[in-house]
Amino acid sequence: MIILTNCMTPKADEGALKVACSLIRRLKREVPDVKLWTYERPSDESDCHLKLNKLFLSCKLWRLLRKQKGQVLYAPFPTGMLPMALRVYVLSKMCRKRLTVLVSMQASPSSLGEWLLRRSKACVAVLSPRVQAYYERIGVPVLHLHTGVDTKRFQPVTAEEKQALRQKYGVPADRTVVLHVGHLKQGRNVGVFLNLPEEFHGVLVTSSFTAQEQDAKLRKALLKRQNVTLIDTYQEHIEKWYQLADVYLFPVTEAGNCIDTPLSALEAAACGVPVAATAYGELQCLMEQKGFYKIENLEEQTLHPLLAKAAREQVSPRQAVVPYDWDNAVRLLQESRKEVFV
Repeated sequence: MIILTNCMTPKADEGALKVACSLIRRLKREVPDVKLWTYERPSDESDCHLKLNKLFLSCKLWRLLRKQKGQVLYAPFPTGMLPMALRVYVLSKMCRKRLTVLVSMQASPSSLGEWLLRRSKACVAVLSPRVQAYYERIGVPVLHLHTGVDTKRFQPVTAEEKQALRQKYGVPADRTVVLHVGHLKQGRNVGVFLNLPEEFHGVLVTSSFTAQEQDAKLRKALLKRQNVTLIDTYQEHIEKWYQLADVYLFPVTEAGNCIDTPLSALEAAACGVPVAATAYGELQCLMEQKGFYKIENLEEQTLHPLLAKAAREQVSPRQAVVPYDWDNAVRLLQESRKEVFV
């Protein structure tokens, strides 16, 4: 198998990067013949780094792919559908077997892009039922990956360990701690942290990868709040922040503001932290599971009682996300190779 990607990075604290890096590293570990080819972002883990133009029109890439008899997995960083489809179409003409493309975030539809994807005959690996239905509707082969969490790394802790973590990170021990991990921008609705009542303490851990895209006005307002802690540096042990929380809040409503499987919500759930979330992407499949609390709207009179209920009941959602372990996705990709890639 050949994997072509521009997503490899040692600090994957952004959803699309984390999906690609996690799956690729596990595939390399589990499948002996996997070769990793990178472009745009060099990586020490790469077997070959290529300098490619925007359309992948490269004699070197063509020669390399024509020599390969194995399958090809293309894992690009999210972009518009048309540029993605153009590259997929070009790649499909170079590959000797069917190409599979990992799509972690659905872009706005493009008629020409849809036509190119159909003509490429590539299989699209997606992360949510909504996106699966879209590709099926336009006649593109699709594989739904239920994935997004390392259940060995993200685990529950005892009440004593939770309090020790709060002391270590300077988070109040006597407040209900509400956590969100992700981009600091209005499109993710994290402005709801500005209105948390005093009995709550909000913690926002933002992505260092998208630091330049932060909403400066929102950041300034959050820093003024006495009951909000803002962390905007890379956190190597991000699991510790989940473990010190009472409830995880995922308020994203509009497509395009998060990948189709919100990894942070899965990671919080794996740590046994109740999740109050909108039915965004793959989360719509988890809304009826224990430990998940569906956000109907973001009005204070609705949201705050829901957060209080989730924190008070402390129902662990861990069992609901065990099937989403990365290893299961790798196994599915391996099992599907004969059907998907021939």
